[in-house]
Amino acid sequence: AAPDEITTAWPVNVGPLNPHLYTPNQMFAQSMVYEPLVKYQADGSVIPWLAKSWTHSEDGKTWTFTLRDDVKFSNGEPFDAEAAAENFRAVLDNRQRHAWLELANQIVDVKALSKTELQITLKSAYYPFLQELALPRPFRFIAPSQFKNHETMNGIKAPIGTGPWILQESKLNQYDVFVRNENYW
Repeated sequence: AAPDEITTAWPVNVGPLNPHLYTPNQMFAQSMVYEPLVKYQADGSVIPWLAKSWTHSEDGKTWTFTLRDDVKFSNGEPFDAEAAAENFRAVLDNRQRHAWLELANQIVDVKALSKTELQITLKSAYYPFLQELALPRPFRFIAPSQFKNHETMNGIKAPIGTGPWILQESKLNQYDVFVRNENYW
């Protein structure tokens, strides 16, 4: 391998890389391509990631996230509150698929308040809210232009995320090639 190249072996291909579904994907590869609003640290704490900060109402039902304004999807599209809201809508339109995760049942509304403000409303105060947002699936963000018929439940056009890597090529039962995302923040 070249000095700027990493080669690893895995028994199967990474799959279609749709974090909104549970097809045979390798979660490590999803985390290379897609990112969450918040992220786990080694000590179990949750830190801002695509969100810079957040607040919540006194009753714990309404959460407002301030998103980073310097993030783009790997194809150059902006990651903003509207794109985030579209991803939540796509996941929740397929809510029964995600019923194992209580957060999917708790969310009653998601809307963009501005370009950088995303509001999520829950049925009730839900203490593991931030922790469940940090999981590898399903609340990761795909460029909305890559949805099929405005949805992700029947696949996506291409795995375009905000993460540091892009799946450039995949040859079934042989290899997957990831390259650096030049738009990475």
